[in-house]
Amino acid sequence: MKIFFGVGYFIIGIVQFFAIVSYFEVVLDWGVFDIVAAFLVTYIPVIGAVLGILGAMDGWGWGLWQSVALFFWWVPVAVIAIVADR
Repeated sequence: MKIFFGVGYFIIGIVQFFAIVSYFEVVLDWGVFDIVAAFLVTYIPVIGAVLGILGAMDGWGWGLWQSVALFFWWVPVAVIAIVADR
């Protein structure tokens, strides 16, 4: 289960990075600095997820529930893992 969680977290982190870049391009439009700023905030747990949600909604045109399901997938997985360990 730890391997699944780790690989999933890494893959979603990459997707989150691109969503944050899209959001920064729409909102800030700093050019190359959008990528640098996205790189700095992507793996900050709550901030990265919230910016990823905003990027999926504003940059990619996704709905709120789709974005939340993508970037907060680890919450139900963590709850299931905790319950399964007992």
